[in-house]
Amino acid sequence: MDLGGKKQLILDLMPRVTGVFVLSWATSFSLVVIFVVPLPARSQIYSCKDAAGRTISSDRPMPECADRVIRELSKTGVLKREIPAPLTPEQRRQSQLEKEKRRIAAAAIEEQRQQDRALLARYRNESDIEASRRYYLGLSQDTIKRDQDWIADAEKQLKEAQAETEFYKNKKIPTDVLARIEEARRVLEEGKTNMRSHQKDMVDTNAKFDLTLARYRGLSRPQSAVTSR
Repeated sequence: MDLGGKKQLILDLMPRVTGVFVLSWATSFSLVVIFVVPLPARSQIYSCKDAAGRTISSDRPMPECADRVIRELSKTGVLKREIPAPLTPEQRRQSQLEKEKRRIAAAAIEEQRQQDRALLARYRNESDIEASRRYYLGLSQDTIKRDQDWIADAEKQLKEAQAETEFYKNKKIPTDVLARIEEARRVLEEGKTNMRSHQKDMVDTNAKFDLTLARYRGLSRPQSAVTSR
């Protein structure tokens, strides 16, 4: 075969092979080195069930499976992985809610850890907690004592104003006397309301220190005692 025939044969072969690389042409065109690199065959199969419940398969993802669970199989039919279907709007909403719940729970755990560290840093022992309890309960008791004095004074003012009305039997009671009675009643009721609120604060303070003491004992307990239970 002459040189022209060889060149034509090579040109005829090139479109029929995949990945042809001509490394070199001899100057005389008498030698051509050709490597044929085949493209890799697809090694997986994609499968899903369509709207009618029929199983459809392909060697690449199919539009019909876009909103469905896709099973990716090896060329021998072994399941490699399962690709979940995209979430519906309701599923996305539920997913966001669950994510927010987890975030809130994690934040609560971290906040509790910070409170525990602060608790251990503030109190050296249980005696410190009891001393703090007595201090704050003492403040509440002082406040309640002032409320009681307030109430006693208001009751005195009311009694005095009401006593003045005895001088006006069968007569019109002066406006200023009526105003003093009304004011004394208002002050008396305000004092009673304040005292009830401060008494509740005292109960809450005591309960708070009960919880603080219990938490401190739990944190201070040796780890061996906790694990042995």
